[in-house]
Amino acid sequence: MKRTARESRGTALIEFAGSLILISTMFAGIFQAGYTFHTYNTLVNAVRSGARYASRQPAGSSAANPEFVKTVQNLVVFGEPAPAADAKPIVPGLTPARVEILFGPATTTVSVRGFEIDGLFSKIKLDGRPTVTFPLTSGVAR
Repeated sequence: MKRTARESRGTALIEFAGSLILISTMFAGIFQAGYTFHTYNTLVNAVRSGARYASRQPAGSSAANPEFVKTVQNLVVFGEPAPAADAKPIVPGLTPARVEILFGPATTTVSVRGFEIDGLFSKIKLDGRPTVTFPLTSGVAR
């Protein structure tokens, strides 16, 4: 039997609604993944900059200096060693208290502890990641 135009009038609307739900879900998932990767990449670059800055100090002189630790934390969080009072963090929710700096005899390690990326649908916990270790260069340019 052949269908008449009157019998199949609403099928296109129903198919469009089903497709729209599927496409919207896919776009939201792609956005979530993209935002997470972008935020994580921003954190990796910030931690790398902080570790590089900390590794340029003379060995043994920076571990006991709380002012230097604060400078490295500000560099990681705000992108500047001495940020303005109204400076915003490079990643929303990142604070200097979440940046951990470990000074070894020949290396400096900078990592982010207890941070969560607040995405569209979920929070992604990054405990201890990213972590970057640089050898101490004793302030000598290479």
